[in-house]
Amino acid sequence: MNNNKLDSMGIGKALQLFPDQIKRTFKESLESNLEKLDFDSVVITGMGGSSNAGKMIASWQEDTNNIPIVVYNDYGLPSWVNSKTLVVLNSYSGNTEETISAYDPAKQKDCMVVGLTTGGKIGELISSGEIKGAIISAEDTNPSTYPKSGLGLSLGGLIGVLVKVGLLNFSEEKLNSALDELVEIRASWNVEEMSGKLAGFTPVYFGSRQFVGALNAGRNATCEIGRVFTQFYDFPEVNHVLVEALQIPEEVKRNRYLFFESKFDNERIKLRYKITKEIFNEMGLTYFDYQLKGVDKFVQSMEIAHYAAWLGYNMSILRSDDPGPEPWILKLKKSLSQPVH
Repeated sequence: MNNNKLDSMGIGKALQLFPDQIKRTFKESLESNLEKLDFDSVVITGMGGSSNAGKMIASWQEDTNNIPIVVYNDYGLPSWVNSKTLVVLNSYSGNTEETISAYDPAKQKDCMVVGLTTGGKIGELISSGEIKGAIISAEDTNPSTYPKSGLGLSLGGLIGVLVKVGLLNFSEEKLNSALDELVEIRASWNVEEMSGKLAGFTPVYFGSRQFVGALNAGRNATCEIGRVFTQFYDFPEVNHVLVEALQIPEEVKRNRYLFFESKFDNERIKLRYKITKEIFNEMGLTYFDYQLKGVDKFVQSMEIAHYAAWLGYNMSILRSDDPGPEPWILKLKKSLSQPVH
């Protein structure tokens, strides 16, 4: 669903161009002045949409990568960073104050520092030669210019940065193949139908730990684009937390639960899904399934985040609400004396 009449800022167009965003910024990062580095840990700083790409990559790489990746959503840096830590200053605008606050501690600890941004203060650090990094550009792939519709820009750019510094081994050919598959999946998925089933309720997304970054990104997109209060939980941890808390208060019974299920899930996770659904039936709760179709975990990670973004978009359109404007974020940023984006 792409309703131009309600969508004044082109959020739907930006979502449609998600694969093009990734291709564009991946290439720009590969053409940057970044070099291969020798590090034994990675901290990706960033907030909100700018951190989603890092979380997706960290989850996707967790069972294959020998170097730990930590996404840090706060001011400063963890105390354990040192001269063998790579710090990625990752900010869509380049002006995010939490991200910028990591720079001085990184220098004090003699960390290796690189940047990824579209401009702003971090862009100035890169342009001046103070740090190396990639300055990426949206061009016409993100009409709103807002980070909430530019996940592909951050994701493609960050993958490219991590390829250049030597953390990831990922070719442009492999990336394009994955994106072609995602476009095929998108052509046949049931996102409009699912949006109608979730509209008017609190969506709760479930998936296995290997997709926790994608679930986080999907939750954020539904919240920001759809303006719908949304939650996510990962299996198996959720079975140790939530089952006894699904009846009180009464409003909880009206939640709508969506299971993102993968052929890559551990067999015990698949059994947990089955048993959890049986318990939901006894409790009278409403849930739905989405079987991930991607050929590998990378495609499925993008599939979750992209599907959830479209859920948010469609739910906004269904209630005749423009998904673009952000009046409360504008108010918050103005009160903090921060640039909006």
